[in-house]
Amino acid sequence: MWKRIGIIVCALLLAACSNEGEQSTPTLGADAKVAKAYLEEQGYDVVSYRGNRTSSFEKEDLLELPTESTWQVQTTPPDDYIGRDIRHEYFIVRNHPLDEVAELGQTNVSVMMVDGKIIGGTSYPDSAEPLTGSSYSLDGKTAEELHPDYTEWRSEWEAKYSE
Repeated sequence: MWKRIGIIVCALLLAACSNEGEQSTPTLGADAKVAKAYLEEQGYDVVSYRGNRTSSFEKEDLLELPTESTWQVQTTPPDDYIGRDIRHEYFIVRNHPLDEVAELGQTNVSVMMVDGKIIGGTSYPDSAEPLTGSSYSLDGKTAEELHPDYTEWRSEWEAKYSE
């Protein structure tokens, strides 16, 4: 009797351990399908889908990280999205301007959406090592590249969102 119980317990432990390393692959919902099609239209090869999350921000957050670094690389101003839920769809892509920045030759992208419409996004190189610094725009540009007179732009940003 005890032998049978021992065998059953061992079998259950082995079954539990064999599933431990497996993580379910996120499935593409409606927003993710729109985001994936958009990325492919931009010429990126979608390697994998990493899931999604929803966030929101308030005006004062635009002067704090990470909200500030996200919005300073958008071409769309943040004003219409203050207090709203923003869906972030995460992918790994290839054929992106940032592919050669890190050793893995691919790029992480986050497509930002509101009510099923793409409003922007961010990107950063995919790396085995931790990276530091600000976000890049969805197409791999820095805030300085998007705002040629960055110092003046930055002053206007701080004045507008510190009121």
